[in-house]
Amino acid sequence: MRLKNRRSELIIINDLLSLLEQEELKKTHLMYKTNLSYSHFVKYLDYLLKKELIGIKETGNPIGKVYYITNQGKKFIKEFKNVLDLL
Repeated sequence: MRLKNRRSELIIINDLLSLLEQEELKKTHLMYKTNLSYSHFVKYLDYLLKKELIGIKETGNPIGKVYYITNQGKKFIKEFKNVLDLL
């Protein structure tokens, strides 16, 4: 259940992690898929990197850097789903 039309911070974090659980993405693609402004997106991305819920992988080809979900990020998704199920 979402209150009003805005997403909570935890919902946004879950959305970001869920996208990366499906596939590794470049920064721009991840931002577009989350439908966040650049300034908000960078805030969340920095937070997730700092908490080690996501990581950056150098691809070594013209694609450049891609972001991926860590095991800790997968654990967050699982626990968040459990909390939502309780509600």
